[in-house]
Amino acid sequence: ACNVIALDDKQFHDGLRTKPEFALMLMSMMIGRLRETIAKLAEQTTLRGDAVVSESVVFDPKRLAELAEGLSSDEPVYFDRGKSIVQEGQMGLRMYVVIEGRVAVSMFGGGVIERLGPGGAFGELALIEQTPRLASVVADTDCQLLPINRAAFLMLIKTSPEFAASLLGPLAERLRLLTARLK
Repeated sequence: ACNVIALDDKQFHDGLRTKPEFALMLMSMMIGRLRETIAKLAEQTTLRGDAVVSESVVFDPKRLAELAEGLSSDEPVYFDRGKSIVQEGQMGLRMYVVIEGRVAVSMFGGGVIERLGPGGAFGELALIEQTPRLASVVADTDCQLLPINRAAFLMLIKTSPEFAASLLGPLAERLRLLTARLK
C-alpha cells in the first residue's frame, strides 16, 4: 500500500512559490537519481562524444538579464577558449550561468556530453548537496560567466519560484539523457 500525491501544473508552481524547500527537495531527488545513473554508466563504459546533446538553455534572455543585473552577489568572470572552469571531483563553491560564449561539459574524462551557451547553467548540483562535482567544464569559446555562490543560490530559490522552476527542467533533461545511455 502507498499514498501518492498528484499535482497539476498550477499546484506544482504554487508549491514552488509558497514552499521553496519543495524545489530543493525535488532537485535533491533528481540529483540522487543522476548520481545513481552516472554510477551505473561508469561501470558500463566511458561516455563518448558521439552522442552530444544539443545546446542547453536554462534561463531565457529576460531572466538572464535579471541575473546579470544583480540577483547574484558575485561579479561576472571571464575564461579564455580552452580554459578549464571546473573539474569533475572537485568541491563546488559556485554554480555558473553563461552570459556570453559557449562551454563544453564532459564526464569520466570522456568526450563532450553537453554544450551550454548564453542562458545555460552548470554547477548547481554541487551547491544543492555540497558534494564533489559530477562533470568537468571547459570554455569552448572565450566566455563570460555569472558565478552564483550557495548563499545567493538559496536566496534565489526562496525569493524566485521562476529561478527554481528554470533549474528543474534541465535537471530532468540531464537525467533523461543519461538514463537513455544505460544499456
